[in-house]
Amino acid sequence: MNENDLIDTILAGKRRRFLAKHPIYQTSSRATEMELFQIAQNLNCKLTPGLSKWLLTAGYGDIEHSLSFRKDAFCLLSDGPLQGVVVFAHDDQDNIYAYDPEDGAIYFVSSSDKGYARLTDDFCGFLQELVKRDYDLATWRDSLTLQQSGAADDALPQEVA
Repeated sequence: MNENDLIDTILAGKRRRFLAKHPIYQTSSRATEMELFQIAQNLNCKLTPGLSKWLLTAGYGDIEHSLSFRKDAFCLLSDGPLQGVVVFAHDDQDNIYAYDPEDGAIYFVSSSDKGYARLTDDFCGFLQELVKRDYDLATWRDSLTLQQSGAADDALPQEVA
């Protein structure tokens, strides 16, 4: 599935809850090219093309009330083995999702186990895996084998002005 079809699939997706159908993705606000440019400038690195396309098309919001994309989520990890990766989202358990600006790989960073795992090679692969797993982030998260990051504060986000 190409990137455009994948985004369209997620945005068109609906799930029955109670008596009505609700969208898989709930947009909270639109993202603009200028905002994304400013985020990249503040981080001193590029956003991945897939993530940029997702945000420009879908906006900031939530997938199944479990994965949140917010403008204020963007920051750099400041220490440890994932130093320099960019946080772009968080989940309902306060775990973070980040990408490596060098190769685009997507990482999961646990808030409770102080470990991390490489999820996919790129953002499009991350979205494809979510769709394949029927948006069941909790089961995916629970299936991961985490690499321990060492010190308890190795993966603390660094604020970006």
